[in-house]
Amino acid sequence: PPCRLGLAVELARQMARPRGLATLDAAVRSGWCTTLDLQNAVDDQRGRRGIVGVRPLLALIDPLAESAMESEARLVMHDHGLPRPELQYLIRGRHDECWRVDFAWPQSRVAAEYDSVEWHAGRAAMLRDKARFAGIQDAGWTVVPIVVDDVRVAPALMCERIAGHLAR
Repeated sequence: PPCRLGLAVELARQMARPRGLATLDAAVRSGWCTTLDLQNAVDDQRGRRGIVGVRPLLALIDPLAESAMESEARLVMHDHGLPRPELQYLIRGRHDECWRVDFAWPQSRVAAEYDSVEWHAGRAAMLRDKARFAGIQDAGWTVVPIVVDDVRVAPALMCERIAGHLAR
């Protein structure tokens, strides 16, 4: 419905850019609307406070973003000139294993994974993550871990790290 479309854009225009993009990603991911629907909603809100900041985010929307922090990390990557990653990319192992990574640059065989403390805490999670990263590395990929402080406190360093791996 139009009220949902307007709501996503209304929220995005009142938020900081990273959360605005996360809101737009979530709106498209949820199936509420398409990017074109959001473009029309932005056009309908022409002249409203904050709408100018929402327009450039439309080109960055990706319904494959699974969390607000993935959206924020992707915006940081964009702002620092990194090539656009493929989201939720499947990497095949040498023995028919399959792992899905948050961000991938397949041509360089570089993946980045956003790790939250909540999701990756505890013995079982640590063992699972180590085995997964080892398998991905065994398949010839480099995995760059990302945490909240990389995205929000030291984004330039995070992007330098990723760029370094992409250049190799």
